[in-house]
Amino acid sequence: MSRQYLIQQHGGWLVFDNGRVSRSETRPRPQRSALAITDTEGSVSSVASLEGSPAHAVALIEKRLRADGLIDNDSKILIHKVHTVGAGYQALFTAVPLDLWQQTFAWAEAQPDHCLLVPATALLWSKLGVGQVLVCQSGRQLTVLARLKHGMVYRTTLAFSDDPGDLAMSAGALADQLAGDLQASEQAMEPLKAFWCPLLVPRPQDGEAWLDDTLREVFSARSGLAIDSVPLETVSDEDGRHYRSGAHWLVQGASPMLAANPMASRLAYIAEWALPLASAASIVFAIALGSIGARWTLSAAQATEQSRQLQAQTAETDTRIGAMARDQQIPADFPGAVAFLERISALQQTIDPVAGLADIRQAAADGVRIMRVRLELPVAAGRAAQNGAISVDRPTLRVDGVVDPARGTSGMQVPNFIERLRLAGYDPVPLDPQGGNVGAGNFFSYLLKTQVAATAGNPTP
Repeated sequence: MSRQYLIQQHGGWLVFDNGRVSRSETRPRPQRSALAITDTEGSVSSVASLEGSPAHAVALIEKRLRADGLIDNDSKILIHKVHTVGAGYQALFTAVPLDLWQQTFAWAEAQPDHCLLVPATALLWSKLGVGQVLVCQSGRQLTVLARLKHGMVYRTTLAFSDDPGDLAMSAGALADQLAGDLQASEQAMEPLKAFWCPLLVPRPQDGEAWLDDTLREVFSARSGLAIDSVPLETVSDEDGRHYRSGAHWLVQGASPMLAANPMASRLAYIAEWALPLASAASIVFAIALGSIGARWTLSAAQATEQSRQLQAQTAETDTRIGAMARDQQIPADFPGAVAFLERISALQQTIDPVAGLADIRQAAADGVRIMRVRLELPVAAGRAAQNGAISVDRPTLRVDGVVDPARGTSGMQVPNFIERLRLAGYDPVPLDPQGGNVGAGNFFSYLLKTQVAATAGNPTP
């Protein structure tokens, strides 16, 4: 089954799925493997000319954006491409507000199947060769990205409305800016190939021209570039309305290495993508083996010789087995070893502290600090009440922590922490915090129970 691809637009998302398209005002929840192209509202993408080492690009870009008043709060700086120019370099980047980035990242990682998070600017750059220009029409937003021989150009504009007149005005202004950039970079005389990629354009009424064709002609006339349209496909929505779109061309061949997900998530996505290819290779290999087997069957003399060799090997193996018979006695300490292994197996089936610590660390990533993780062991009910211990029927993790008011969304740190634990398969049970007499309401304690399935009347984890 093909993957879904989700494209974030100003004020919503487009969901493409096997020739169908739908709109979502909130982050969608794909039911299978998906590729999410993000263009977070409030983010800033541009090309910065810097000096020094590219290793310091993130700090220098953030400092410049703050000085220009483009960002106020903490931001996630994503570097898509670094191009050396003389003694300095150019950096193509996207700055995303940190709170929105964390929410989007957590949403992608919480999906039931693989969901790659690919910045839109990085994807546009990956479609360009040297001497090429790409204009992307996404709703009211027009973005142009040029890969020149000696540099990069990035421009974007947002029309006042979806009115064709406003969009044509924005396309003309963007073309004028690009023409000025090419003139300043001494690229005006170099031949460039330009492409126009509309993400979703509704079918016009009879006798009217397609909106993307109109905007492409305006941009070509104002910039002086001959612009071709990328390969388009026709899609429809749930109401039967038809559109044409270049989204399939845009995401086709998108490398998982462009994604901002952790390396483990990207490798898992690649492994799942390669599975059909591995199956096809296995079929080809099986056919080849079948051909070889048929050839061996037709070669009677060769088959006879192989049979003789096998008989000789079998006789040699039987001789070795007879010689090894005296070493086949069961050692005296074998029952003890078996009991030890059964004990280890029972412990592994009850709880995995390493996996539990990893789940707790991931759940506490943006708002709480974990003070202690403890393994509570079962004790008799009477002894638990007498000693003030917690009565549990199986080994269970207990976590003690405190809210970090400087991180995360105020008032939502603990609810977010608990929600992630539930998604990881735990049933958090609140407890009175140990050390609660310090008087701070930010302390919390939870007992992390796991779901138990009964088998033959005996509980197993």
